[in-house]
Amino acid sequence: MPAAKFEIKRKCQICGEEFLAKTIESWYCSPRCSKIAWKRRKDEEKRNLRLDEVVKGIPKDQDYIKVSEAYALFGISRDTLYRLIRKETISHMNLGTNQIRVSKAELMKLYPLRKKALTKPKPIVKLYSLEPKDCYTIGEITEKFLVNESTVYLHIRKYSIPTRQIGNFVYVPKKEIDNLYKGMKR
Repeated sequence: MPAAKFEIKRKCQICGEEFLAKTIESWYCSPRCSKIAWKRRKDEEKRNLRLDEVVKGIPKDQDYIKVSEAYALFGISRDTLYRLIRKETISHMNLGTNQIRVSKAELMKLYPLRKKALTKPKPIVKLYSLEPKDCYTIGEITEKFLVNESTVYLHIRKYSIPTRQIGNFVYVPKKEIDNLYKGMKR
């Protein structure tokens, strides 16, 4: 397979080292950093699942909740909650050893609810202008970004970029191509 005619310099999201990306989707400098990122994502998903289970167990009509339930509901750290209790910013009840309950209503005024990590956002419908003045032809893309035609077609299919054919020319939105190939050395 021939080498690419372009270079993409990126900063590794894990270790912060600069590296030359081999593909458009390379975000990590090494397999080690990639594995670390994967592990962090999976651990975060598990953590959010546990917090969601705790939230499901909280009765809706309950006025005072446990510190652990407040953590799950609002995403506030335990230290912050205890600091608010010490400063008497929120009302609380002490039912015995390790049995502090905090006011859910007062926390609702101070903090937003924790966003559910597993709810996927609705896809944003993108409107494109596929008029020739707002588009590149495949030939213009290959000249501007120094990539092969086959690579351009591969990326168009892979990222579901819309195209329009007029005569012998295939038009692709400039905005999408510029976003796809941004950061590339020309």
